[in-house]
Amino acid sequence: MNSNEYILSAFRKLSQKERRILVKELYKETEILQLDGTQAKHCPHCESSLITKYGFHKGEQRYQCGQCRRTFKETTGTALGLIRKKELFLKFQDSMINEDYSSIAKMSKRFGISIPTAFSWRHKILLSLSEVEDKFESETEIDDLWIRYSQKGRKGLKYSKKRGGTSHKGDNDYQVKILTATTGKQTEMKISNIGRLSKADIQRTIGNKLTKSTILISDKHKSIEAFAKDNKIEHHSFKASEHTTIDGKGVQVLNNIAKRLDTLLNRTFCGVSTKYLQLYVNWFKFQENNKNKIENINMQKEILSKKHTWDLYSNIEKVYANFIKNHSVRTYRCPQTERFKAQGWNQSVITEYAFL
Repeated sequence: MNSNEYILSAFRKLSQKERRILVKELYKETEILQLDGTQAKHCPHCESSLITKYGFHKGEQRYQCGQCRRTFKETTGTALGLIRKKELFLKFQDSMINEDYSSIAKMSKRFGISIPTAFSWRHKILLSLSEVEDKFESETEIDDLWIRYSQKGRKGLKYSKKRGGTSHKGDNDYQVKILTATTGKQTEMKISNIGRLSKADIQRTIGNKLTKSTILISDKHKSIEAFAKDNKIEHHSFKASEHTTIDGKGVQVLNNIAKRLDTLLNRTFCGVSTKYLQLYVNWFKFQENNKNKIENINMQKEILSKKHTWDLYSNIEKVYANFIKNHSVRTYRCPQTERFKAQGWNQSVITEYAFL
């Protein structure tokens, strides 16, 4: 008798109650192993540290907050929350981060999941990627990269050019601006607005990352010059036709980033909706900032540390509407109805954790 037959024979000798207990314990051990034994330290609802263990739910340790009295798990609010196939989800995440960029259709086929599920998993993972925390303390190339405004996938539009955009060249009210700053080793990329870039847009998006020890290098962009002057930041500029400053400083690294980002968005993914553009920019930025370091990053820990992922994901339409109404001259059209609800702190997430 081999081991499988022995286990099956022993299982059949158990009573119904004993079988249920055994299956429950095996499920619990499997799920805890997948989560690497992590343990909650704060309540995701009120941030209180007064928490106690409160039994198990579907194999995961459950907790109760002593302050707000709400119960939660380590995965509550994170990208792993409400995911049924956690092990497959983590493999999906590893494939996204460690392999080449692949379309949702290819990922769906590779992992045997539906396209809507692959779409949902991808965006939850992208919302969990870490942000750039360090400030720029040395020579920093800065410019606004242009991506055409797109309403790809938006249901209800009556006009034929559903992806939006314009045939007019140059800076116009259909160009989404991705404000980019890079030292070559560290890169920050934030969507600032649609239309002409202003000094206020720079301050709002990456102004807190630039200090008086930063040395900005750019073409003669009036808004960048005004921002640098107001914040007393050293600024070296050049005419776009000359490509470099008098002392030979240019934006070659930034131009290389712009070319590769354009290829990724417009060729690999055949265009990305403006609604999700910052997520794909974050993916590109994460890869840029972690070259040769990705293998040492604990992505599961990254995901579990982001307690507002689900709320951002469930409110992404509101975040997009806020961006269109406040930072562009475009009209917010055809509101999309969400199929799910946030978990209780949605308004604070929209105002404090919004990525647009």
